[in-house]
Amino acid sequence: MKDRSLDSREFFRLLERRSARNAERIDRVLRDRAEREVTIFMSDSSGFTRKTHEYGIEQFLSVMTRHYRRLLPVFKKHRGEVLSTAADNLLAIFDDPADALKASIEIQQRLRRSNAGKKDEEQFHLCIGIECGRALVLRDNAYGACVNVASKLGEDLAGKGEILVTGGVARLVKRRFRCAYHRSAEIGGRPFELYRVRY
Repeated sequence: MKDRSLDSREFFRLLERRSARNAERIDRVLRDRAEREVTIFMSDSSGFTRKTHEYGIEQFLSVMTRHYRRLLPVFKKHRGEVLSTAADNLLAIFDDPADALKASIEIQQRLRRSNAGKKDEEQFHLCIGIECGRALVLRDNAYGACVNVASKLGEDLAGKGEILVTGGVARLVKRRFRCAYHRSAEIGGRPFELYRVRY
């Protein structure tokens, strides 16, 4: 069966042609070929700016690249798919939120072991955010409200070594994982309860 999924180039080509007259048809094509119910994993490195100032961008990117190479197989192991590793962000999708949490916990545990005893310039830490919902999933990226929320969690609200999930995700996985209420936050004009995953 032919792969009908979109990549970013084709996706934006369709959006460029979208107008008031053809919006319904273009949107239907996008939904048919890209829309999925997914769990979004978004991570951001901790200390990027400080470390690049102190040790140089080459040192930081070298450490990051080595760690990402070791961590990428964890996503496959837990049935996830990495869509993008832009800058120091990592975007992945999972069908099952439990798999996303299993991968996240394994990643944080591996980093904890890897960082132990190393000098600051050789350490690498991640902040992880997870949200579920419908998204337009491309071969090399994803777009949607759940992507925006996961990005906000991973990039701005989670601390070094933390895994933050929304209340919706916490409810879906509560029988299998320990999720402790962390705080409430407004994201994109909507209130969210945030939970920290204990591991």
